[in-house]
Parts: sequence; structure tokens; C-alpha cells
Amino acid sequence: MRAWLCGLLLAGACCCFSQNDSGWKNGKGDCMITNRIPGGNIRVVSVMGRNIELDVEMRDSAGDWFYWCFKAVFPEKGVYRFHFVRDNKVGTRGPAFSLDGGRSWRWLSRERWTNARGFEYECPEVGQEVIFCMGMQYLQRDFESFLREFERNPFLRPGTLCRSRKGRNVELVTIREGAPEHAVLLTSRHHAGEMMATHAMEGFLRAVLADSEFGREFRKYAVLYAVPFTDKDGVEDGDQGKNRIPHDYARDYQEPGLYPETVALRKLIVEKKTDFVLDLHCPWIFGDWNEVTYMVGTGNEKMDHAMDRFADLLESVRVPEAPYFKKNNIPFGTSWNTGKNYTQGKTIKHFAAELPFVSCAQTIEIPFANFGEVTVDRKAMLLYGESIAHAVLLYLKKGKTE
Repeated sequence: MRAWLCGLLLAGACCCFSQNDSGWKNGKGDCMITNRIPGGNIRVVSVMGRNIELDVEMRDSAGDWFYWCFKAVFPEKGVYRFHFVRDNKVGTRGPAFSLDGGRSWRWLSRERWTNARGFEYECPEVGQEVIFCMGMQYLQRDFESFLREFERNPFLRPGTLCRSRKGRNVELVTIREGAPEHAVLLTSRHHAGEMMATHAMEGFLRAVLADSEFGREFRKYAVLYAVPFTDKDGVEDGDQGKNRIPHDYARDYQEPGLYPETVALRKLIVEKKTDFVLDLHCPWIFGDWNEVTYMVGTGNEKMDHAMDRFADLLESVRVPEAPYFKKNNIPFGTSWNTGKNYTQGKTIKHFAAELPFVSCAQTIEIPFANFGEVTVDRKAMLLYGESIAHAVLLYLKKGKTE
């Protein structure tokens, strides 16, 4: 099947496509859309003129979720309206869009109509190509760009955690100087569509690699291991990741383990004796606690005490561009954070919490588009990741005196 699938539409007619189709062609203006891009996920349901109905591809995930990403080529100037057949697919700042092939992103909502089920885009020129996504995408190509920027840094050691089920390299980055006492593990993308967490991870890595007082001090205290794409295949293929059948990557930390990445991470934690384990996630698309950043209690007394201490430190170094407040944490046994949420399997945090050498194992949830009234973007996420790095160092240093 060609990457661009086209179907002729008569004026005012409606044409439906199967789940595997990825494009359309309007007889008067040959407008095309495709999911055949890295991280692509979309299903064209129907087209009536410049009104396009869409749906997300759930693939092997149960229920309904909200991740999508596609590329559109506009043959004419004018306003196009994209409408999802199911609710809750567009966040508080609208979709993100990129005019340079995914290298940079902006939110659309300040410019055109948008709601939870759709958005408008006004094409300013014939033949314009635009990538739309429910968030500001972060893929392997983005991480490779980061690695190229720091390829001469003597403390950065790119490597491979394992091979994915489809044969992709799963990146493992080590940042080391000398033989520090502590070991920190940082992970993201247990759920493939949670891209904002990986932007924050890059901010953390940049801070630790920096030739600055902070960077030097962090490297003195700890070696850092980072896995940006735990569900590597899901990230590159554009899967939801969340609620993957029979269970998702974030519920695969019990024996024997379904996925090579989670098996390799369990081994890494034990072999490297990582005493601080931090897993970065993104929550539901909007509403209530999903528009603030927060940590999630485990029900383990030791780890919940550690979360309380770490939360105080993270709040003390919060940045206005992406502010964290301890009051937004969700203790175990409240809201969605109950035993019922973990019936599919064990999380990396719960696995690490049971190990005697782990002093702190936490999850931070990072919203897609806004921290309360504050709109966030890649720059804000880099700053948030840097603030998390500062809080981790403070925690490690205070551990010597408590």
C-alpha cells in the first residue's frame, strides 16, 4: 500500500476509509493526509469538502485513548476543519503543529477555533505541509539531535539497553564522571504517547551534562542512567501504549516480564544498584489534576516518606515556566491511585520500592499543555526537567544528614 492513499470525492459527497487507509484526494483540491510518518496515528473516517472526520487508531490498546499524529498537505489556501468522531482528543491549547517536519512545535489554539473534538487550520499557501499532533512530539530523531549536540562531551556515554521486539535499539544513556557514591535511573515513555515527559528528561540530562557548578556537583554525587523510550516500538510506530493488551509496559515489572525493555530495566536496577529511580509520565489529556504536575504515592511507607521529602525539595526549586506544588500530589488510596489501578501488574516504582538499596522510587506526572494557567512548551519542559535534576541532587545531598 502506498504511503499516500487517494480517493476521488465528488462535490458534497462523503467517502469512508478503512482503518488501514491513510489519505484522501478531493476532486477539486487534491488535499492529502497520512499517518505514514514516525509516530503517526490517524484514521480518516470521512471527507465532505474541507470538513474532515477523523478517529484515533487504538491498535492493540483496550478501550479508548487520545494519542494521534498525522501529516497533511494542503492544495489550496483556506480554512480546513478537522473533527474527531469521539470526544476528548484535543487538549486545552488545541493541537500542536509543526511546519518544519517535526523539528519545532507550536500550539494552535490561540490562532484558530478548537475544542475537545476538533480544530480549524487556515492554510496560507498552496502546497503547505503540516504535521499535527495532540502534543509536542518527541521521537528518536529528536533524541539523536540531542546526542549530536553533546557528542564531544566527555561525560556522556550513549549506549543500548536492549533490542525491542521489532529489533530497534532501545537507547540507554549514561552520564558519569569518576566513581560517585550514588546511582540515579531516569525513565520515560512507558506509555508511548506521553511525549512531554521526554522533553523534560532532556532538560534533566542537559543540566547534568553542563559545564556548570550544578553539573559538576551532580556528577560528583551520582552516575545517571537514562532510558528515554521504554516502549521504543510504540513511540516510533505511533501506538497509544496506554492499556496495551494484555498489559502495558508500565505494568510489566513482575516475573517473568513480557517486554525486553522492562526485563532489561529490572536487571539494570539490580546490577547498578540505583538508589534513586524516577519514572516520568503524562496524565489524561485535560481536566482536574491532569492540568498540574504531581507525584503519585506508592502505599509503601518508606517511599511515601521519601516522596514527601522530595516534594518539598522540588517545590523549593520550582520554576515559573512550569511550576510544581506539593499540594497537588496524589497519595495512594485517593482519586485514581488505588490498588485497582495496578491489577494488571507491577510498576517500575513498585518494583524498585521493594529493593533494600533504593532510597527513593517515584513517578512524576507532567501535563501535555498547561500547568494550571501556565501554558507550557518545549522550552518550559526543558526548564522543568532542570528543576527536577536540582531537586534530585538536593535529595542525595540531604540523605547524608538525615
